[in-house]
Amino acid sequence: MIVVSGASGRLGRLTVEHLLQRVDAARVVALSRTPDAVADLGVAARYADFDDAASLPSAFEGAERLLMISMGSFSGAPRGHVNAIEAAAKAGVGHVIYTSFARAGEPGQPQALIQNHKETERLLAESGLTFTALRFNQWPEMWNLVGVPALAVATGVLPSNSGDGRVGHITRDDSAAVAAAVLAQGGCEGQLLEVTGSEAVTDTDVADALAQVTGRPVRCEQVSDAELAATLSERGLPEMYVQGWTGLGTYKREGWFDVTTHAVERLTGRTPASIADYFAAHPEALHTR
Repeated sequence: MIVVSGASGRLGRLTVEHLLQRVDAARVVALSRTPDAVADLGVAARYADFDDAASLPSAFEGAERLLMISMGSFSGAPRGHVNAIEAAAKAGVGHVIYTSFARAGEPGQPQALIQNHKETERLLAESGLTFTALRFNQWPEMWNLVGVPALAVATGVLPSNSGDGRVGHITRDDSAAVAAAVLAQGGCEGQLLEVTGSEAVTDTDVADALAQVTGRPVRCEQVSDAELAATLSERGLPEMYVQGWTGLGTYKREGWFDVTTHAVERLTGRTPASIADYFAAHPEALHTR
């Protein structure tokens, strides 16, 4: 049995859809806090909530492989991760595939949010479970979360504090395809697997991609951290997004996203989407509302 947690979320749902291209639906179980939300996937659905430890033994029962989709936390591994790992060990899950983040375990990792993944990887290693950590690089969907592409297209300027920092963007769909491949095929046991796009790009490259896709002039303008925060605030972004996006720029500038691998091609046989491919497939993200 192949069990996918968080199946009503975007990554979980996409993973189930990719998985059904590889295995029979009878082998797949979708976990969700709202099982009715995954009824349309055509697989068995079970209730599961990582924060409700009592829900997990029955949810994980019979799992040969389990996709453990991560929860966000700024203070180490969340209790939900601890609950899931303990329940998986007790249930005898054969192989846990955990959705981690780029370079999560490296010394000097500055992001509090990434400490969550580092600690969870450590807990998995100490649990005795067979596991694989899929360390996904930044999703280009993050650009849309703060509306920066649309603002750049509208004004012709993409403000950036990332310098020549590069990012090996991987789309959520390519991430799901990789997760599905490991769930279906097995392998990669014990690996901390960096999963990226085929090239690492700067914000200047992102501006060029926006211009290419829209046919409108867009240029990248390097600014200081304070100037970027002020610009985003002036454009009406909520303060949480202003601070988050500015901090992400410094993270890029320091090289933490500058990783490229061929994991997507090797595991799925498909070529990962480029940043231009992503914007071309999501024109709705390029227009201000």
